[in-house]
Amino acid sequence: MKVLHITWNAFGRDDIQAEFDRRKYEVEQYNLERKEDHFSNQRREQEMIEMMSKTKYDFVFSLNYFPIVAIACSVCKVPYAAWVYDSPLVALWHCSVVSPYNYIFLFDKADYRELKEKGINTVYYLPLAANVERYDSYKMDEEIEEAYSTSISFIGSTYTENQFNDYRRLNALGRFEKGYVDGLIQAQKRIYGNLMLEEMLTPELEEKLQGIYHMIRREDAAFGHGRYYGQVVLPRCITAMERQEILELLSRKYKCHLYTRKKTPAMPYIINRGMAGNRKESIYIFRCSKINLNITLRSIRTGIPLRIFEIMGSGGFLLTNYQEDMFDCFEPGVDFAYYDSYDDLLEKVEYYLEHDEERQQIARNGYEKVKKYHTYRHRLDTILNIMNLE
Repeated sequence: MKVLHITWNAFGRDDIQAEFDRRKYEVEQYNLERKEDHFSNQRREQEMIEMMSKTKYDFVFSLNYFPIVAIACSVCKVPYAAWVYDSPLVALWHCSVVSPYNYIFLFDKADYRELKEKGINTVYYLPLAANVERYDSYKMDEEIEEAYSTSISFIGSTYTENQFNDYRRLNALGRFEKGYVDGLIQAQKRIYGNLMLEEMLTPELEEKLQGIYHMIRREDAAFGHGRYYGQVVLPRCITAMERQEILELLSRKYKCHLYTRKKTPAMPYIINRGMAGNRKESIYIFRCSKINLNITLRSIRTGIPLRIFEIMGSGGFLLTNYQEDMFDCFEPGVDFAYYDSYDDLLEKVEYYLEHDEERQQIARNGYEKVKKYHTYRHRLDTILNIMNLE
């Protein structure tokens, strides 16, 4: 099997490549830079067309979907498998998604349903995965246990970095509009499983938000201002608030380790250990934490974030916010635990910290289920089956 692997600085890139290598596929890599134009880039399109003209690839693969790759594959009539792990991904609203050579695999079932209902027949639902074999290769010792042991840990951005701090920019709104947006944010914070922000934005408010954020609308992509503010900007504001509030709440009572990029002076009780240094360190963190928190980015409407598969595939105990797609793959109270409010979160944390054997059994159950059904090997089998390339 010959594969053209479109690479970029993506989570999971090395794990999917390892699966290609395990199968002894002939893989050629072509690297894209994250910040360049992936919608219209003739130089890149031509380079890929030339590669596909010289070599007969069975398929082209990328993590996330790139219109320029789809265009090149369409020209050369080569199947293109794109496995998406961002939500929302603006590129999915590009006109190229309808190419008959596309096989676009979406981890968020809400995104999949929405596109299917619009008549897009090139999309498929496919959850993300874990490289359990890699995780199992990382051996533990007493020094590692001592370094990473804690009651609760969370790995991820607090979205307070300047490039993500969208909430402060809302102060440019008038008093009424700011109050209305704040009301939407507070209401959405209390609702899990349904992202309602987009439908609550009026055309007048969208226009005022556009004056602040200056989203550039593309003629070749049906991703409008309302969708951008309702599914990207405001959910990120909510996630920043939610993560800070939860971590501050828990750290006042329990030993909480936070692994993130920036300092967190607004959370004086949290133990901020900086960024998790590498892929191996995160696995040690998951194993040594009694409770691994997952606080999903609110723009992910129903999907299972990659972090959840990593936690469970490492043998860590998972406590996550409610995410609808979890129930497709796992059983609550058996493989993982979830919360649907701050009060519920506090109750679950107290309960599982007091019930060690039950917590450890749930972690073992989750690990075994991920190992049995949710590895990169399983997912690539599904992809190839759908593409009729087995």
